[in-house]
Amino acid sequence: MAGIQIYLKPRPISPTLGHSNYLPFEWPFHFKYTPFCADHGPIPSDATEVYTLQPSALPASLSKLYNDILPSLDDEVPDPNKFPRSAWPGLLQLAVAKASSSFHFQLECEDHIVQLVKGDRAPAPPPATERAKEFSPGWYDIVHSTLLRGDVELRDESRDTELELFVWAYMFHVADDRGTIWRSFRQEMYQLTKFFFAAPLPSSYAESPGLINKALSAASAIASAFTANENEPPLSSSNGPTSSSHAGDSDDQSAPNRPFRRRNLAFTDSVDV
Repeated sequence: MAGIQIYLKPRPISPTLGHSNYLPFEWPFHFKYTPFCADHGPIPSDATEVYTLQPSALPASLSKLYNDILPSLDDEVPDPNKFPRSAWPGLLQLAVAKASSSFHFQLECEDHIVQLVKGDRAPAPPPATERAKEFSPGWYDIVHSTLLRGDVELRDESRDTELELFVWAYMFHVADDRGTIWRSFRQEMYQLTKFFFAAPLPSSYAESPGLINKALSAASAIASAFTANENEPPLSSSNGPTSSSHAGDSDDQSAPNRPFRRRNLAFTDSVDV
């Protein structure tokens, strides 16, 4: 099987290692040192370190990330104020679908990270409904200890494995980063639809059965939207990877109820699609 080439920019001298021949496994991820692949965008002129990897799963997942996941997550987030209330359930369904695509791609990355770290001793992946540290502590001990290792030296005997782990970690982080705006939008739409459809019906509804039917149809659409999201884990309150796996994938009602922007920001020389 043909290998794939990974390009890296030079890293600064590590304060712990005393040299720059390392990979930064940090939270938040240093997107400045994104691994680049010629099949998925231009290579910056200063990305002069070239490595060839021959894993079986990376090419397909990189293609999925760059061709499907990121273009979808980079769509503009609709402004519900510009839509009639009858369209809100559909906006909620859209938000659920977008957030779910990010969530499930991160699970895919976790599976490969654990397999690489543990090999034949890797535990079976938990079901999607148990992808949180409180439900699967052993699994997330492996995932988090890998994602948060700090500066990891590139040694000849472990170089290929560490590079592959670094690419999986990058894909995990970029899917999480680009999905943040859609998780915020999902929460915004959940709060809007919950407030509107839970409110007492005005007297005009009693005089018009057609309006009641429309309201019931909208409520049904809301239920369908959350059914589509039923594989995500329950509520969690963490803001980082050390206490929960996918805190941003919960419907935390204490979270801000509006995205602070309506489109993902473009990165310079990194995460370009």
